[in-house]
Amino acid sequence: MDARERFRGQMRFQRVDRPIRWETLGFWGETVERWCGEGLPREIDPHSFLGLEPIRFIEVSSGFVTPAYLPPFQRETVEETPQYVVFRGSDGIVRREFRAHGGRSMPQWLRFPVESRADWEAIRARLDPDAPGRYPDWDAVRLKYADRTYPLGMTVCGAYGSPRSFFGEQRLAYAYFDDPGLVSEMMEWWADFYVRLIVNVTSRFSGIDYLYLWEDMCFKTGPLISPAFVERFMMPGYERVIGQARSCGIDTFLLDTDGNAEALLDLFVAAGVNAFFPLEAAAGMDPISVRRRYGHRLAFWGGIDKRAVAAGREAMREEVMKKVPPLLKDGGFIPGLDHLVPPDTSYDDFRAFLDLVRELGEKYGA
Repeated sequence: MDARERFRGQMRFQRVDRPIRWETLGFWGETVERWCGEGLPREIDPHSFLGLEPIRFIEVSSGFVTPAYLPPFQRETVEETPQYVVFRGSDGIVRREFRAHGGRSMPQWLRFPVESRADWEAIRARLDPDAPGRYPDWDAVRLKYADRTYPLGMTVCGAYGSPRSFFGEQRLAYAYFDDPGLVSEMMEWWADFYVRLIVNVTSRFSGIDYLYLWEDMCFKTGPLISPAFVERFMMPGYERVIGQARSCGIDTFLLDTDGNAEALLDLFVAAGVNAFFPLEAAAGMDPISVRRRYGHRLAFWGGIDKRAVAAGREAMREEVMKKVPPLLKDGGFIPGLDHLVPPDTSYDDFRAFLDLVRELGEKYGA
């Protein structure tokens, strides 16, 4: 079997020879820098060197962690000091970043593109699903992916992630109460935009294996938005988008949110989400208990506590053996860390983690 066949089989709870090797979505830059001093060849991509199989998305301007503006905002420097720079990025957000940290710390968010209805109307022209330049050369795409052996996804900036990028977290929290009409308009745009993108993509290319729906809408103990507001504002759009994608031949809908999402899972599963990532252990997300709750309605990727891998071989083995064998036996599970590999993880300990997970994958299949 190849990686694409394994992924498609695992998401359908079918038996495969071994799991797809997606043991992590990626690595912090500081992690790779550390590992280069511990034996990782500096000139080789760590994903391929460590035997991870490709995670690829079609080259469509569909948005991921921010909406897909076309044209993007022009970068504009607002203020510079020896310590930091304040600038507006291509996402229209004004932020302050420390110079010395080189992107390794969270920026301070200062201003977002939408502070009024007039701002929303002004940016709508950048959010046209049919905008020139949003789509690739389809002949080239079909040629590139004709004989691929790995799954290909399409990204979606979610129905919480998008308005948060417009308003900012705090202003959005008020907007649900103060201007629900404007939020509803944004939700209608969101569904219209992605329905149109899905139709445009799948009418020209038939090989999309999954939608990757990015939200990051939860913190350590629960969601950043109430379940009632998720149901009112987000779920109609989710049902439309997933329904359209399913009618176009896509059948895996992978929701990505950090934090504890347990209060929202019923709603997302009812709307058609059937896969979840990353099941963050530090936030109390336990794939064993979530599997008991949802059975084969929800496949998983992740769920292995990255802190346990960083803590050494004994803690890592205990964590892996507690979760991986029972979930592999049940199916619908891609073993992986519950986020990027942090820099407190040694190269040798991560290699030991890969060896154990892959040994179990060969033993139990998936």
